[in-house]
Amino acid sequence: MTGSYTTDITSFLDEEGNLISAPAQARRLAEHLTAIIVMASFPDPELPPEYQAYCHRRPNRKPCKTGLLGFVLPDSDTIAWLCPRCGHNGLITGWRGTMWDMSAAEVAH
Repeated sequence: MTGSYTTDITSFLDEEGNLISAPAQARRLAEHLTAIIVMASFPDPELPPEYQAYCHRRPNRKPCKTGLLGFVLPDSDTIAWLCPRCGHNGLITGWRGTMWDMSAAEVAH
């Protein structure tokens, strides 16, 4: 069975837009989702390696760690992401304007 998340990232943010103080497991999930936001919102298809997000699922108790695919759905401004290996996937809303939104980043060529 694969996991599927639907997340409004603002649920993890305080009034200043920072990650809220949370138990370790919730904090790791929030950090994972923000890494996906960075990756999926990056404006250039040539993604720098440091912006690649990886699957955190553990099928059969072994880390998947496959590079995730992610993109912004143009009709809803939602980020959709997927692990091509294990099928773990999700949707992220509320990401526009957060500190992880890379959509306005200048891309050097």
